[in-house]
Amino acid sequence: RYIEWEEFEQTFPIRLNAQQKSAVQSVNGPVLLLAVPGSGKTTVLVTRLGYMIYCKGIDPEKILLFHSRFAFSDRQAATKDMSRRFAGYFGEELADRLEFRTINGLCAKIISYYGRMIGKKPFELVQDEKITAGMLSMIYQQSEHAYATESDLKTVRTLITYIKNMMLTEEEILELDEEADLKISVIYKEYCRQLRAKGLMDYDDQMVYAYTMLRSVPELLRHFQELYPYICVDEAQDTSKIQHAIIALLASGSENLFMVGDEDQSIYG
Repeated sequence: RYIEWEEFEQTFPIRLNAQQKSAVQSVNGPVLLLAVPGSGKTTVLVTRLGYMIYCKGIDPEKILLFHSRFAFSDRQAATKDMSRRFAGYFGEELADRLEFRTINGLCAKIISYYGRMIGKKPFELVQDEKITAGMLSMIYQQSEHAYATESDLKTVRTLITYIKNMMLTEEEILELDEEADLKISVIYKEYCRQLRAKGLMDYDDQMVYAYTMLRSVPELLRHFQELYPYICVDEAQDTSKIQHAIIALLASGSENLFMVGDEDQSIYG
């Protein structure tokens, strides 16, 4: 049975101020919540999930919550922490029914589903950094006619991640050559070619491929829009352009999008 807000507050004694209560009860339509450090944004996010389920009767399986931290390991840790916090308030059973995912976890699900749709095996995800580092080291040597130092490889890796996350055009990638003082356009093109030739993709490719699939296949997009009519995004200020584009596509059906962040902490600021 659904319960009223007063009963919800009594059953789950989570202390909230007036603004937090307003955010928790904002369920339908697009909502952007600006939350500075220490303002209780995680409490609001978690409480809102409970409110959606207990007071609004929304199936937990219809809610997707993911974290936009830039570093993949940070996203994984934050996602697990969110799940633990929710379980602490509302129980393990409900926590297991909710989708707490990293953006990469969501993209992997999209790619896998599309593979089953067309009867093809998706590219394999490269999870060992040594493999990509080895590829980039060889490509760097051919392009720059010098051996790549650890610092060089870190710069190249960062630039490639930036290119894919910010959805740069060919012209914009060429402009990076002068700024970076190396032929990143050549290295990037060859790196992508080698990954495809080997049937591999990196974590950034996961997002690029998932976005391309969602944009190109209406049936696929419709499936995930119906699967997750309610989307919550934590650390929204760290949403890169490709992440934002994926979220925009998924939320364009129901427009029930709840984004929480602090623009002063944006890594893209």
